[in-house]
Amino acid sequence: MQAWLKVTLVLCLFGTLREIRPSEPFVTEFLLGEWRNITEEQLNRDIYPVGTYSYLSQLVVVFLITDFLRFKPVIILSGLSGISVYAVLLWTSSLEWLQVSQFLYGMYMATEVAYLTYIYAKVDSSKYPRVSSYTRIAALTGRFLSGVSAQLLTHFKLMNFRDLNYITFSAQILATFWAVWLPSVQYSIYFHRRNSIENSLQSNIRPPLEKRLSAQPKQDKQTFRSNVIEASTLITRHARLAYTRPKVLAWSALYAIALALFVQAQTYIQLLWKQIQDESDNPVAYNGAVEALQTLLGAGGAFIASWFTRASNPAPVAAIQGVALFLGTYVPNVYVSYAGYVVMGMLFHYTITLASAKIAGQLSDESCFGLIFGINTLIGTGLQSLLTVILIQTLKLPIASQYYCLSGLFLILAAGWLLGWIIHMCKHKQLHVVN
Repeated sequence: MQAWLKVTLVLCLFGTLREIRPSEPFVTEFLLGEWRNITEEQLNRDIYPVGTYSYLSQLVVVFLITDFLRFKPVIILSGLSGISVYAVLLWTSSLEWLQVSQFLYGMYMATEVAYLTYIYAKVDSSKYPRVSSYTRIAALTGRFLSGVSAQLLTHFKLMNFRDLNYITFSAQILATFWAVWLPSVQYSIYFHRRNSIENSLQSNIRPPLEKRLSAQPKQDKQTFRSNVIEASTLITRHARLAYTRPKVLAWSALYAIALALFVQAQTYIQLLWKQIQDESDNPVAYNGAVEALQTLLGAGGAFIASWFTRASNPAPVAAIQGVALFLGTYVPNVYVSYAGYVVMGMLFHYTITLASAKIAGQLSDESCFGLIFGINTLIGTGLQSLLTVILIQTLKLPIASQYYCLSGLFLILAAGWLLGWIIHMCKHKQLHVVN
């Protein structure tokens, strides 16, 4: 077996195990169940926002240290933080410990960037398209299995909502164990570049042994400093070159906004479903099946976007997402809400894949896409935190009103992109007439 394929398979198994979290489709049901004494309002305003803010603050740090630490330690940290999250959920019950679990969950989600970018530092650039799809498929496979298993185990009453956490806890232990076997990364994208290390080694060959030994501490200090300066300069140059291109800027804005709206909707959707179920006296929950279907159709949406990148106007897609979310909130039927969420999620994966393809098509340096991906994710997380501050902790909107606002923001995104597209077409037509 070829070396690059072996590394990819090891990483993909970690990604699949990491995403086997059957407790997540029913996490709201579990937290509001008999095992704790908290209210929906506390969950909405005092617990879930901690995870959002923790994710944002730690993503900044993780984004900077992942390349410096050469990926593998951060991947192992991702597994350890996952173990910690579900240990706290299983064996504590106070509000304060739930907030601790959300802080750890923010770390868990922030360190995912190491999993997504490790492979780019380990394989040849000619393999990037294939390994990218493999790692994405591995993660989606884990999520699909989580949704299906969660629904079957709870539907047939083989496990309750708390018991599902034992499966998640075990999967995180296995994922962490498997991460230890990942090959170490000798060269990273920015801080430990191949050329810099080779030049440093060559410069250390010439002096006699005694001079090298006496100068080693000073050389190490200078090497570290020059390494940081070189990496910072390169990061700044790549970011400036990328974001001065109008198409990169436009599609990056779409990427960040779409990510913020989807994650905000996904984080609190179970509270909306629970409210609709309570009001309609429908105790049967199909959250697991819905998440499995959303993952499956989302993968299909991503596949379609990867083949039809010429269909470059996402305004109708954002409009459909807004309408689907509005109907899923307005109609007092949980199945309509399920359908609206599935449609929104499927179109999100389509949009995010389309935006990624458009951005990648504008970038010339192969290491630049990982940087822009990280910055766009950071901006999207920041926007989602801003939504949390405004909708939940400042305006203190009821759960249904929050989703009406999100549906309106999708429609504003659609209108904004349509207006920008019209202006672009008019300018293009005027230039064509002049020429």
